[in-house]
Amino acid sequence: MNTAKTRNTRRVLAGINFTGLDRIYQQLDSELGMILTFHHVHPHPIPKFAPNAHLTVHPQFLETVIRLLLRRKIDIISLDEACMRIESDEPPGRRFAVFTFDDGYQDTLVHAVPILKKYDLPYTVYLAPGLIEGTADLWWEAIERVVRQQDRLMIQIPGMGMGPTELDCSNLLQKADTFQFLLDYLTNEVSEEDQRQVVRELCWIYKIDVDALMKSEIMNWQQVESLRADPNCTIGAHTLKHRALARLDLAEARDEVISGAAVLEAQTGQRPQHFAYPYGYRKAAGHRDFELLASLGFKTAVTTRGGMIFPSHREHLSALPRISVNGLYQKLRYFSPFISGLPTRLSTGMRRLDVS
Repeated sequence: MNTAKTRNTRRVLAGINFTGLDRIYQQLDSELGMILTFHHVHPHPIPKFAPNAHLTVHPQFLETVIRLLLRRKIDIISLDEACMRIESDEPPGRRFAVFTFDDGYQDTLVHAVPILKKYDLPYTVYLAPGLIEGTADLWWEAIERVVRQQDRLMIQIPGMGMGPTELDCSNLLQKADTFQFLLDYLTNEVSEEDQRQVVRELCWIYKIDVDALMKSEIMNWQQVESLRADPNCTIGAHTLKHRALARLDLAEARDEVISGAAVLEAQTGQRPQHFAYPYGYRKAAGHRDFELLASLGFKTAVTTRGGMIFPSHREHLSALPRISVNGLYQKLRYFSPFISGLPTRLSTGMRRLDVS
């Protein structure tokens, strides 16, 4: 949504782009490259109330990003080649970019893949079998639909009184507050397992068909097979049920990773070598989980923590940062500074590594 924070960030990014600070910084820093994160890629209009709009970019903007990278002489390579460059003792050559797509949305196949094929570019799609088979839910999209359609919500929340709690959704501001309240509640106050039950109960009450949502948004196994047949596509693992590893005990987290990879291997005939942490922010994936992934033999594991790739990441291949291609910043004057690494370095206090 177009919040004050978003507007301020746009002004800062546009200022960096206008002054050329990003291009000056790029010449001075020593990053090897970047891993870009995408979720939805589709041309449909974004509703007025769209708290997940940051996860969606227009196909034309995907092509704009590709052209920008090529114009800046940045190599667009596979994760395997990126891994070799990170581990190499050779002096760094041209910077690189890797395209990654999380969750296996159908629009990746319909709208993104044809553009990538047009330029003959490699890419990675991270899949969670539970999303494909319906044992996990796109709960963040489900609650967006509930809040969008209602003026008021009644929800039973433990610790907030004996009866149901009424949440105001009567205007865009109240809808945003209600969505954020539910988001915080579902990611902090209930377990990963209970999260699904709470969302399904809410959707049942307000007549949102969660299963239909899944089938309309996520690829089926036949569509996954078309990805497997594409030599430019790398299929990566994304746990079994898209659960935040840091919110599970170690045994559960290990089973989530191993089971998800095993199902992908059974379906595609190839064991995934690369992994993406669901959600990927600090509370969803931490040092314990980075150690777990390193112990399980994956070549790389990526977070959603913002950052560029540096030579020192060779010691932290299970905790690689990414740059989000954010749907709220779909203009070159906003996005161009990100490929220099300057905005993420400023936001992290000029730290190169964030692996705690």
